[in-house]
Amino acid sequence: METTTNVNPPRKSYKKTLLIIGAAAVVVIGGLGTAYAKLDLFKSSKTIYLQSEAESMMKLSSDFSKSYAEYEAYMKPYLEKPVHSKTELSDIQIDADIPDPQAEKVLDLLSSAKIIMNSNIDEQKKQQSGNLEVHLSEKKLATLEFFLNDTLVGFKLPEFYSKYAYVDLKDRETIAQNFGEELPKRFLTYGDLFKAVEVNSDEVKSIMTPYALLYANSLKDSQISMKKDVAFNEEGYQTNVREVTVSFTPEEASALLTQIAEKAKTDEKLFDLIYTRYNNMYTLMNDTGYEVGPSITREEFKKSFDQTFTDLIEDVKVEEPNKEEKLNMVVLIDSNHQILSRKLLVAEKDKESVFWQSVSYQNGADTYHHYSLQDPENADSNKLSLSYKAKEEQGKTNGTFGFLLVDESRPVMDLKTTFETTKQDKKEDGTYDFNLALQDDTALQTVSLSGKITSTTTNTDNGRESTADVTLHFDETPELPKGVSMKLKTTEEFGKPLEIPQVNDSNGINLATITEEQMMEIQQEVGISMQTFMEENAELFQEFMMMP
Repeated sequence: METTTNVNPPRKSYKKTLLIIGAAAVVVIGGLGTAYAKLDLFKSSKTIYLQSEAESMMKLSSDFSKSYAEYEAYMKPYLEKPVHSKTELSDIQIDADIPDPQAEKVLDLLSSAKIIMNSNIDEQKKQQSGNLEVHLSEKKLATLEFFLNDTLVGFKLPEFYSKYAYVDLKDRETIAQNFGEELPKRFLTYGDLFKAVEVNSDEVKSIMTPYALLYANSLKDSQISMKKDVAFNEEGYQTNVREVTVSFTPEEASALLTQIAEKAKTDEKLFDLIYTRYNNMYTLMNDTGYEVGPSITREEFKKSFDQTFTDLIEDVKVEEPNKEEKLNMVVLIDSNHQILSRKLLVAEKDKESVFWQSVSYQNGADTYHHYSLQDPENADSNKLSLSYKAKEEQGKTNGTFGFLLVDESRPVMDLKTTFETTKQDKKEDGTYDFNLALQDDTALQTVSLSGKITSTTTNTDNGRESTADVTLHFDETPELPKGVSMKLKTTEEFGKPLEIPQVNDSNGINLATITEEQMMEIQQEVGISMQTFMEENAELFQEFMMMP
């Protein structure tokens, strides 16, 4: 019997082979596609630049949202719950050469002083209360008690007078008539102001997106040039980048700004964003009785709004074209489309005048930001710069912060700070060393000081606890001590209810309607209390009265 050999492979094996080949092809093609995309081989200079701007704006928006969320989380207990806080200032040491023995005694006594501030805030009920205590040598010397709500404020010095002195804003007309003081109808709170100017990030994004598109569409390929494999080296971070230069002739810059201004004039969303916050703020201030002047109607505001952009259009008109002048923006872009550096300058012939420089990057554990605004004609005479550098590893962050303001070649303010923070569970420790130089225009001299702050903050189940040691050293500044040091301790407790006193004739004096009889009563009680106070603290006062 003859048998026929089956030369066809099993269909399952054939399919499997095709699947393997197809998968391999997908991997290879996909990998090549990713590589090409990464290298931007098929993209124009304009596309690379605009993609990088988009990536950077998305990161900026993300960073802002993150910071704002952290701020909201920090402030949330204050806005939603009553908060009790206690702050204690102690161990005050002043290092100074004082030839006067009496003044030296004051400094010695000050080292035993303790100032304690208790504060209770309830934003929901618009209430506050608290007291300020002064202690000397472990003995409470004097107390100032206070309270307020949206229409009432009062205080008391219990060691000297038993009743509260208070002002009720319902008596504002009487106060204005008797004392010439104009008071509001009620006191504003942080929550009032926050709600009036609060802006939704999505609302801002939707308004600004069309302007970004307008800018992108206005650019011509001829305005953008690119150099590859340019070395970037900033604060130890080295990499190769692409240098993109975006150039504007005066006519191109004028045309772009004119388009933006014309769009803004007809942008109802932009107008509503600005006018609504103005109107919220004005209404709040006016309704609470603060002097804010006459209201600007929506029509008047719109007229002024439009005029602002009309003036801008007129200001940017090019009267005499200058073919040798350009506005250049130079950006350095890494392989991930992140803009690491940006420089704005005016170029004319062989001269370049820089008026803005920035460097911003995150490389692994390293973060660096530097921003500088300066006079393009004389960068050393007038400039403002801000810098931040940090390295974060395993919960520990080390870094520096600097701020410099120079006006007419004089450093008005020069701040340099180094810091180290450590986060572990609910605890954060921090050490901050700083040097500060301030220009004193009155004395025509520079005040220089250095200092160190060591702090610890711990989040508890219902609040926060923090301590800080503060040390300041003054660098040979006349009329100032050599140094000052102190300790701070703060405890915050969330959700602890508070009550403010219910004042009446038996426990309070209304300052708006105070009578001569009440004034006499106050004088008599304060006089007796002062005598008792002096007797109870006789040793303390005798120490000051004794001559060496």
